[in-house]
Amino acid sequence: MRKREETIAVISHGPSCLDGVMAAAAVRRFYPGHRVHMRLAANGEADRVIQEVKPRGGRCDEIWITDLSWTEPATAEHLNALARDGTRIFWIDHHRTALARADGPEFRVAFANRVLSEDYSAAKLTFNFLGRMARDHGDEDHYSQYQSFAPFAELADDHDRWIHRIPGSGDWALAVQTLGGMESYREIVRLREPVMSRKLKAALETGRTAMDRSFEIANSTLVERPLDNGLRLRCACCIGYSSEVASRLYEGQTSTIIALFDLRSLGVSLRRSGDCALDLSVLAQHFGGGGHPAAAGFAVDELKRAPAELLARLLGQQLND
Repeated sequence: MRKREETIAVISHGPSCLDGVMAAAAVRRFYPGHRVHMRLAANGEADRVIQEVKPRGGRCDEIWITDLSWTEPATAEHLNALARDGTRIFWIDHHRTALARADGPEFRVAFANRVLSEDYSAAKLTFNFLGRMARDHGDEDHYSQYQSFAPFAELADDHDRWIHRIPGSGDWALAVQTLGGMESYREIVRLREPVMSRKLKAALETGRTAMDRSFEIANSTLVERPLDNGLRLRCACCIGYSSEVASRLYEGQTSTIIALFDLRSLGVSLRRSGDCALDLSVLAQHFGGGGHPAAAGFAVDELKRAPAELLARLLGQQLND
C-alpha cells in the first residue's frame, strides 16, 4: 500500500444498484487509511457528475468510474485536464452499450487503465483488477487481506448477471434498493463478512412489502400486445423494484418482453423471458439508454408527461361537457 495519504474519487452506477455500490465498496476497501469520496450517478447523470469532480485541496490522485459510462466529449476533455494535472483515471464497465461505444470521442481519455468486459459484473471486475494490482506491486499482505472482500463481489456478480446460484444475492439487491445506495455503501464498507447489518436487514423486510405493492400496481396496469415477429410485449407501471417485478411478470411466459415504467425513477426497465434472444441493450440504445442483452433501460421525456397528458384530456373533456 502507498504510505502517503491519497485523495481518491469514486463515481459508480446508482442510485440504488447493488453492483454499482459493491464496485465502489471494492475500491474503498482496497484503500484503507486514504480519503475516498464516493458518488452514485444514474446513467443520465454521468456526464454532469463526472464533470463536477474537482481536486480537493489542490489534489485528486485517482478517479475510479465503475459500472457507468458517459456520452459527452466534454467529459473526456474534463478527464484529460485532470490527467494532465497528475490524476490517474480508471474506468471499469461491463455494459454492452458501453463496450460498443468504447472507441468513441467521449472515451478518448488518458486512462491509467480501463477494464471493459462482459465476463463479470462491474464489482467483480473491479475486485479482480485491484487484486492483480496489489500482486503486481508485490504487496502480498495487502492482497491477502483484500481477498476477504471476494464474497461481496461474488454476491453482486451473481445477482447482476442473473446467475442466482448464491442464496440471498437477490435479498442484498432488494435491501440496497430500499435503504438507498449511499447508506448501503456505508454499511457494506464496515462489514468484514457478507452478513447483513441490522440496518440492511430492516431495509430488506421493508423492501419485501414495498416490492409486493409495486407488483400489485404492475398487475393492475398491465397491457399485453402480441407483436408481428412472434414476441409478446407486456407493459406496466411499477413503483421501484423493477427487476423483481419483471421476473414475476415473465414467470411462466415464453417469447416475452417486459417493459416497466417506474413511477419513482421515471425511467423504463426492459427485461425478457429466458427463451427470448432479443438484445434489449440495442432496443434501449435506440431511445438513448443502454444496458445488457437481457436487462436494459432508458428514459424519455414524452413518457414522463404521458399520464398527466391523459389525465388532462379526460378531465378537460368532462369539464368542457
